[in-house]
Amino acid sequence: MKKTLLLLCFFGSFFYARSQSYFGFRDDNYAGIQSAIFNPSAIVASKYSADVTLFSASGTGQNDLYGVNFSSIFDGNYDFDSEANKNFKSNNRGNFNIDVLGPSVMFNITPEHSMAIFTRVRSVTNLVDVNGQLVDEVNKDTDFSNSFLIQGGNPNGVTNSWAEIGASYATILLDRDDNFIRGGITVKYLMAGVNGYLNGNDISVAFNRNNANPELSEYYSTGTLRTAASYDYDNGEDPKFDAGSAGVGVDLGFTYEYQTNCHTCIGNRYKFKIAASITDIGKLNYKNVVENTYNLNGRVTQDDIESADNIFEFFNSNYTKVSSRKGIKANLPTALHTNFDWNINQKFYLNLSTDFSLVDAKKVNGTAIANSVSFTPRYETRQFSFYVPVTYMQYSGTQIGAGFRAGPLFVGSGTLFTNLFSNNSKGCNIYAGLKIPIYQNYN
Repeated sequence: MKKTLLLLCFFGSFFYARSQSYFGFRDDNYAGIQSAIFNPSAIVASKYSADVTLFSASGTGQNDLYGVNFSSIFDGNYDFDSEANKNFKSNNRGNFNIDVLGPSVMFNITPEHSMAIFTRVRSVTNLVDVNGQLVDEVNKDTDFSNSFLIQGGNPNGVTNSWAEIGASYATILLDRDDNFIRGGITVKYLMAGVNGYLNGNDISVAFNRNNANPELSEYYSTGTLRTAASYDYDNGEDPKFDAGSAGVGVDLGFTYEYQTNCHTCIGNRYKFKIAASITDIGKLNYKNVVENTYNLNGRVTQDDIESADNIFEFFNSNYTKVSSRKGIKANLPTALHTNFDWNINQKFYLNLSTDFSLVDAKKVNGTAIANSVSFTPRYETRQFSFYVPVTYMQYSGTQIGAGFRAGPLFVGSGTLFTNLFSNNSKGCNIYAGLKIPIYQNYN
C-alpha cells in the first residue's frame, strides 16, 4: 500500500465515487420520465400518451481542488501531478454522482390523470472541508516529500448508493381560461446499497521525513475521526444491495402554465411555465452499518502504512477506538428544484432551472447534492431537440454543455464545451438514454 492510504483514511477517497442529471434534456417537453424524476407533475398533460424508457444514465463529477485539460487526458500522456492546476484551500470540496434509470414507463389513465412506474439506481458522494494542501502532500511519493505540519480541520465525507422502485401519479388541478396547474407525487421503495462516511474533528498531520531511510519516516496526528461502512471490508465482503435495509422516499411537484390563446393552440403550447418540486424526502435504514470513533493522537511510520492490508486494520492497529455503535439511518439528498421555461416563439425556448440542497453537506452522514443554476436556450420539435445548458455548479464554477434528442435517442453533456476548450476544467457531466416514445395526436 502506498502513502495514499493516509489520504484514504482521512478524506474518504476509499469510498466508491459514484447527480444532478440530464442537464438541458430534462427541461425538454419531450423528456418524459427523465423530467418526471425532478418533478412528478410533468407526467400529466405531457407530449406523450406513453413513454417507455429502456435505459438511461447520467454521471457528474466536480471539485474545486484540481483543474485539468480533458483533451490532454484523452491523449494518454497527461501527468496529473505536474500538469493539473491546483487550488489549495482549507475547505476544498468535491461531489460525484451517478443516476441510472432501468426499464420505466409513463402513461395516461385519462387526459386528466397519469401514472409512471420506474426503476432506478443512484449514488451520491460528497466531500467538504478537506484541506487541499494536505491531500496533495499525503498523495506524493515518499521520495519526493518534505517534512510538513498542516491543520486538517474538520473534513467530512459521505457516500450513499441505493436502488429505487417508484410510482408516480399526477393530475390537473386547474384548467381555467389561460391558467393551467398540475400536481404530482412520487412514492419510492428504497433498497439500501453502500453507505459509508468519515467525519474528522480538529485533525492535524505532521510528517517528519527520514532522509536516511524513507520507510522510517513518521506521521504525527491529532484529533478524532468517525468512520463507518455498511459492509465488512475487514473480512473481504463485497458490496451488495440489502433488501433487509430499506426505506421510503417521496417527491412532490407542481407546475403552472400560462397558455395564451391556448384554445387555438395545437398541443397545449404555453407562453411560459413555472414549476417547483421537492425531491428525495426520506431516509434509508442501514441495519448493519458500524460506526467507530478513533482518537488520532499518535504516530505511525511509512512502514506501518505499507504493511496494513486495509483501512480498518490500519486504524485498529495504530489508534485507540473510543466508541462504537451499529445501525445508522442515512438521509436521501433532499433538494428543492425550480424551473422557469419561456416559449419565445413556436420552437424556441429559454429555460432557467435551479437545484438547491436542503441537506447540510457538513452533517455527519449527510447525503447532499451540490447546488446549481442552469440557463438553457433550446430548439424543440416532436422528433428533434437541441440545447446548450450554461450551468453554475457550486463546486466547479460555470460549465457550458450541449445535447440533443433525436426520436428515441438522447445524448448530452452539461460540460462538453468547457471540457473541450478549457485548460482548467473542474467538472464533468455526461448522459445518454434510449426510449420508446408514443406521442400524443398533436405536435
